[in-house]
Amino acid sequence: MPPLSTFRAPNTPFSSTSLPTLTPPSLLKTWWVTTSTLPMWKSAKNIRITYTAIPSTQDIDDIIHYNPRSSPPATGSTPEEAAKIVTKSIHGTDYPLSDNPGDLTYKWRGRGILFIATSRWQVVGYGGRDVRAVTSESGEEVLEGVEWVVTYFEKSLFTPAGVDVMTVAKEGVNEETLGAIGEGLKGIGGVLGELWDGIFDIPRD
Repeated sequence: MPPLSTFRAPNTPFSSTSLPTLTPPSLLKTWWVTTSTLPMWKSAKNIRITYTAIPSTQDIDDIIHYNPRSSPPATGSTPEEAAKIVTKSIHGTDYPLSDNPGDLTYKWRGRGILFIATSRWQVVGYGGRDVRAVTSESGEEVLEGVEWVVTYFEKSLFTPAGVDVMTVAKEGVNEETLGAIGEGLKGIGGVLGELWDGIFDIPRD
């Protein structure tokens, strides 16, 4: 597995590691979903998830933007093509299911017409080339250098169980790192290893 990485089985703590603990403030940014096993993403491209803190709570605002794969390229299109680009969004709120900030397990509930939709997800892996903890202006510890995270979604009424690999960079991780992430999940075994066999790339243009 990548030298600066850690993985865990769902609903278990991360094992002791020299890697600093990933906490919610470290997630608060925009991530690109670059690979996935979730069928809902097979018709999507340019998937970006933005996590934002909701003031005075531990909850997280969660908004996904994506384009149908049939849309013209998001960059380099002619004005006529650009007018045909369709951007869709899914808006929800993530509610922490643990008081432990390093647990990173959430219940997602949709907003608007998706209010009846819920799912449970958690971070099961993360890493980068230069991961280190720093203290932010607010006094919270934030990890710098985290290049990717792996999220696991339990089966819900609307979707099967699945995993996403999300990266800070639009281009994603290189093939060697992606292969190592797969080895890390297969090393955990169980549902994560089984799901990885169905992994596919998400186009980004």
